[in-house]
Amino acid sequence: IMTESMSTMSTMDAMLLQESKYIATDYLHQASPQRPTANAPLHAVDVDCRSKMVSWCFQVVDFCKFQRETASIAINYLDRYMTTPASALAHTDRKTFQLFAMTCLYTAVKIHEPEAMDPKLVSTLSRGTYTPQEVEAAEAQILGALEWRMNPPTALSFVRMFLDILPAGFLTSAQQETAYELSKFQTELAVNEYDFLSVRPSVVAYSALVNALESISLDEKLMGRISDGLAESVKINTQADKIFEVQNWLYQAVSTQPGNVVQQPKAAAPSQAKFSRRSSFEVS
Repeated sequence: IMTESMSTMSTMDAMLLQESKYIATDYLHQASPQRPTANAPLHAVDVDCRSKMVSWCFQVVDFCKFQRETASIAINYLDRYMTTPASALAHTDRKTFQLFAMTCLYTAVKIHEPEAMDPKLVSTLSRGTYTPQEVEAAEAQILGALEWRMNPPTALSFVRMFLDILPAGFLTSAQQETAYELSKFQTELAVNEYDFLSVRPSVVAYSALVNALESISLDEKLMGRISDGLAESVKINTQADKIFEVQNWLYQAVSTQPGNVVQQPKAAAPSQAKFSRRSSFEVS
């Protein structure tokens, strides 16, 4: 049932192959936490540190009117960098972690936005904690550690692809826009969830889109055809890939996630402002 042109499916296949090269691992060892020892660092980076930097990245891109997807890309850089040997100090020193998190956003903006951030701005946002030279040095270290792999396929890019391959007429333009906004909302929630680190973006996208489509009350038979067709097109095993768990988490998160990390979908709250603009986004 999918409208699978050669070019579209070639792109999809390339994205599916590429995403496996951009998956991070559990660098904070949440799956098997170790008991603290006498020599354990007092200020080791934890999940809360990461969550604060995710929130900061989304705030900055909103204030600067960049694409929110750029913040997702920046966090992908950060997570992958933190799995490399080069990140040893960033694991034990929160200021170093903050420097590299801020620099990941600086780099993502430079690569994926029409306008770049000046390293002086990053220094200003840090209240002078880091110099422009330190930002540029951190960027060089990130690029080297990631071997210049700086174009991760995001969950939102898969959502766009999924909607593109739906046959014409399956969804009205209003339904398609609503499904996109609801899916976008969920993919941003997923960025802030550390436990999703090893979940493939295509799986997050599939789960988010199915949730979104279910929320707009499609005919049950049509809904089944769409979800089965998408799963087949992107080679998702709906049993082995724990789709239900991912869908359920995203569904629950929509109503519980703090509003300072993601914006409400336009279809759900058309009158809500994108974000309360502030004069600065300095990190305390």
